[in-house]
Amino acid sequence: MNETRRLFLLSAIAGLAGSASLAFAPALAGAALPFHSATEVLRAFAAAQPALSYHAAGPDDGRPIVLARNPGDRIESYTETASLLAAQGYRVLLPTLREANAAALGHDLLGFIDSLHIPEAVFIGSGQGAQAARAAASQRRTRIIGLVLADGAPAPTTVPTIGLAAGATPQQMADAAATLARQGKWRT
Repeated sequence: MNETRRLFLLSAIAGLAGSASLAFAPALAGAALPFHSATEVLRAFAAAQPALSYHAAGPDDGRPIVLARNPGDRIESYTETASLLAAQGYRVLLPTLREANAAALGHDLLGFIDSLHIPEAVFIGSGQGAQAARAAASQRRTRIIGLVLADGAPAPTTVPTIGLAAGATPQQMADAAATLARQGKWRT
């Protein structure tokens, strides 16, 4: 690669890295400079982001509903709720959350929908998943159409919320999420 093209690519990547959240700065700061290729810069940038795997159900063009499950919970415990919502035409996303405090998990949920280019969604959560959804709503309420919280804790007043008991059934959670999705004020 000629030197001019190499410098152009590196400056473009540096611009991307500079516009990234400051949360990624520590990982990028530890990278050895100068980078030998643009690929190395991209790898360092990608390594700084928390990796979230996820499962999806329902049509790609359905209204998004994010099931924020407890870290370590098996996906099988959420498949019935996801199936009920997918059968109604909703796009159900089940990200795998890491072990962290509620604020960090809320940030992860917002980053998750950002990575999928989803401007807004309904969130369902129980236990730590409910705390993460509540934190996401407090951080960026405009991204949350509504919350279904199955933890018995007080509901936030910033976004439409349906609070359920901690032992809510999959049918109750799906019905509550569908109600919020139908009544929500979607921008898109």
